[in-house]
Amino acid sequence: MDLGIRGKVALVFGGSKGIGLGCAHEFAREGCPTVIAARTQTTIDSAVAEVTVAGGQVIGVSADCTTKAGIRHAVEAAREGFGAPDILIFNVDSGPKGAFLDVDDETFAAANNNNVMAFRWAVQEVFPHMQQQNWGRILTIGTNSVKAPHRKLQRAAQNTYRVGALALAKTLSAELGPYGITVNTLGTGAIATPQFREVFTKIAETNGQTYDDHITERVSAWPIQRMGTPEDMAAAAAFLCSDRAGFITGQVLVVDGGNLEVLQ
Repeated sequence: MDLGIRGKVALVFGGSKGIGLGCAHEFAREGCPTVIAARTQTTIDSAVAEVTVAGGQVIGVSADCTTKAGIRHAVEAAREGFGAPDILIFNVDSGPKGAFLDVDDETFAAANNNNVMAFRWAVQEVFPHMQQQNWGRILTIGTNSVKAPHRKLQRAAQNTYRVGALALAKTLSAELGPYGITVNTLGTGAIATPQFREVFTKIAETNGQTYDDHITERVSAWPIQRMGTPEDMAAAAAFLCSDRAGFITGQVLVVDGGNLEVLQ
């Protein structure tokens, strides 16, 4: 299927590993000049080399995309390297974790910054070009907790501000739609990334299990009985950012193997 995005410049926040790296590969395969923005230069260099070897046109930039200055730097690097971004994948760390009774105000403030404010700053940076050409795609990599907040994982601030980011995305979809810009959210389930393995190795140890035994038990309860992959997420991301999805905006697509037991 031709997604109609060959030549579109894709900027991927958090693109040096996990879901972000999966997205960088996918957009590069679709013929998009792709910009990987992340914090750590060594992982950026590794990701750029990996995508390049696979035949992609890609550059990397070291930027903290939870800050206004870092976001501006990433967008400027894209502009200098390939041109202003036509596609933005907003994929940043959601901030410090913890239960409501255990965390302080700074934890909630960080979650607000990373999930809501940074999203606002990113859209402000990429909007002028998208408005001028009357075409743009903005996609946030969120979580299925926007449909059913985590109970087993201690994510009080994330449960709050992920929903805040979703509300902002819905608001933006109405305001930016007349300019040919779509704004959507991907809700992640259990995706096999290094970060997931780190978190769930600790959970498994607490339960007296190995990581593999814990995952086998976990996935056995799902309709699709396996872990998701960055490639699963990236395929959905590419579609939502394509010409084929030009009439889809303000939506959440949950990619979790059918794990959530909700209707909406």
